[in-house]
Amino acid sequence: MNLDVQNIFWMDAFLYLMLHAAIWYGLARFRSPVVVLWSVSGILSALSLFVLGSRGALSTDLVVVLGQLLMAVGNWGRQIALRSLDGPAESRWLWLTGLSNLGYLSVSYGLHFSGAPESTTMLVFYAYYTVNCLEYFWSGHRIGLTHDTIGATSVKWAAMVLTGSLGIKTLAMLIGVGATYLYDVSWDQGVVFAGQFIAIIMLSVGFMQIYIDKDHRAKIAAQHQLVREQERSALALQHSEDLSSLLREREELIRQLTLSNKSAGMGALVASFAHELNQPLAATLLHAELIQSQMKVAIEGGRPADPQLLDTVASHIVSDTQRAADIIRKLRNLFRMGKGEFSKLDFKQLVLDVLDIVQVKAARNKVHIVTSFDDNFYLSGDATQLHQVLLNLVTNAIDAMCDIQHRQRILQIRGLVSLGYLELEIEDNGTGIERDKQAEVFSLFKSTKSEGMGVGLWLSQSIVESHGGTLNFSSQPGQGTIFVLRLPSVDYVLPA
Repeated sequence: MNLDVQNIFWMDAFLYLMLHAAIWYGLARFRSPVVVLWSVSGILSALSLFVLGSRGALSTDLVVVLGQLLMAVGNWGRQIALRSLDGPAESRWLWLTGLSNLGYLSVSYGLHFSGAPESTTMLVFYAYYTVNCLEYFWSGHRIGLTHDTIGATSVKWAAMVLTGSLGIKTLAMLIGVGATYLYDVSWDQGVVFAGQFIAIIMLSVGFMQIYIDKDHRAKIAAQHQLVREQERSALALQHSEDLSSLLREREELIRQLTLSNKSAGMGALVASFAHELNQPLAATLLHAELIQSQMKVAIEGGRPADPQLLDTVASHIVSDTQRAADIIRKLRNLFRMGKGEFSKLDFKQLVLDVLDIVQVKAARNKVHIVTSFDDNFYLSGDATQLHQVLLNLVTNAIDAMCDIQHRQRILQIRGLVSLGYLELEIEDNGTGIERDKQAEVFSLFKSTKSEGMGVGLWLSQSIVESHGGTLNFSSQPGQGTIFVLRLPSVDYVLPA
């Protein structure tokens, strides 16, 4: 038994063990499964060399079976680790290489246990690994395309050294000039061991270089991604600020146009309010004069005034004064400039207030108004803005019926409660809207009326959308138009 060659096996095993243990320890901070796989596979290869060098201490069958199994598993594990540097190895490649290893082990074990000469088993061993180690070259080539070229070059050179030294050993055995016994001392054995020493060092260094470069590139990519995310975040913040500014400008534009639109229609409403206020004020004046007359008669006659009559007249004065105050309140609400203060509103009462305002205009144009409302007709919104929307829609409907001569002018207003929404339908039987003008109904500064500003319906739609609702219409020229105002409702019941 030649202990010198056995010692070389053990030295080779020790080198494998130290290199791969060092890699495992040195790269432990990365907590990488690939590093663990590479290191464990190298340790298995170290154990296989230790077993192959222990014939005599271990049975020949155990040396052949366990040594070759550990060598195949360790070598395959390192190849998988290299293939997995950029993600899991391809399943097809895993199947092909796994089956080739199984095939080799089956042939080798078959030769051994069938009594074939040891030289034949050794020849199959060296021939198989001569071809198998070319995988390191292709892995190094693939890695060099995307990773550190120094590490990839080291892996490729290691593959050439392994393939070259094992190929020389195989060729020497084929032509009969190489050792035919596992522990023979000969020049081809020296070539193999020298190649093993050099190649395993180059493989280990190459793997470490590639992995560290991969981690470095990943950190740079993460930093670049972070910078891009910060840039996108800053851009999103800028866009958000710009959008907020645009929304503020939009609200101011709506406020200014609301004022402008109200001012433009104020003249048409002044007569209505003057007429409305004239009635309670005239009645108050008459009642006050009646009190004065009664008091004068009482004083001249030397008798007290009729208290029942005075109380009745005073009640009428209070009622008329409240009526005048109510009209002034509606006028103030209509022309008050709000800033979008939302509150819970009785939308039915809001509609009735607007109808109260336009009743003189409707009467003058012989328009009959019909209303119907579902229960719980409540919503959350800005009363002033919604007053403006309703006033625009109702006055437009009345204006649309001014030219109707041969049928009764009817304005129907229906309040409907659907799931989560209120719908207000304002239907007239007027002239309708011409089909070629329907697309521009809600356009700014586009009007179907000669004296119109083209602001009212655009403004109404903007206000409705700011309340989370929609404003749509359908119209038949010559038949009439229906505007449908749809707004979110609230579960709100006025206190008793």
